[in-house]
Amino acid sequence: MSPTPNNEPAPLTHNDPIAADPASDIEAENAVLCEDSKGRLQRRDISSGETVSSDGLIRFVVSPEGMLTPDIAHKLPGRGLWIASERAALEIALKKNIFSRAAKRQVKADPDLPRLVHDLLRRRCLDLLGLARREGGIVNGFEKALAAVKSGKAGWIIEASDGSEDGRKRILYAGSQQSPSPNVCGSFSNAELSLALGTENAIHVALLSGRRVKRWSLEMKRLSGFEPLMPQGWGRRPEPDLKSGAPG
Repeated sequence: MSPTPNNEPAPLTHNDPIAADPASDIEAENAVLCEDSKGRLQRRDISSGETVSSDGLIRFVVSPEGMLTPDIAHKLPGRGLWIASERAALEIALKKNIFSRAAKRQVKADPDLPRLVHDLLRRRCLDLLGLARREGGIVNGFEKALAAVKSGKAGWIIEASDGSEDGRKRILYAGSQQSPSPNVCGSFSNAELSLALGTENAIHVALLSGRRVKRWSLEMKRLSGFEPLMPQGWGRRPEPDLKSGAPG
């Protein structure tokens, strides 16, 4: 059960890392704190106080009414409050009133905010799959997905969580024989994948290596802070299934 958020305003002290340098608040959102060795923008995680890549963070803004609003795409106006994309980190921040301390004002939060953020992350990942399909970066169906994996063209293997175990094992085994092996996602159901891709029966899907793979990988990393990317028991190197025929 998620801890009940405490939305009472909290006093700031000179020992508080957020309050230690009031001048740092000026245009804080517009200033790039720094870049890492790979040129990725970094922001301060308000929970840990560490400066890390924004790729692994979730941005929040405070509405004029004082409501905390998740900004999954990092585009909403207003000063951003950044926190690690992890359910536990968000729950602790709500419980300890860290958002109010960082914003230096009383901030109200929806009691179901962790669930809302989780849902928004899932939706963003599915939306990116839809974009990749329209750009020709998706193959769907057992035979096509298996061929993409065996040829080394698959950046991600995406298997419906409620799909065929036989077909899944064969595709995952083929992936395990590649170097490097494609990443594997089993977070979404057949219905969710079919809706996102605008097709029927999306069970075995491959995201081809290309421009969408990096963005998808970053979003899946953020999602992994809220749920495992593969159902328990799938494993990474299943034994090959030698039965003939194409599974469903």
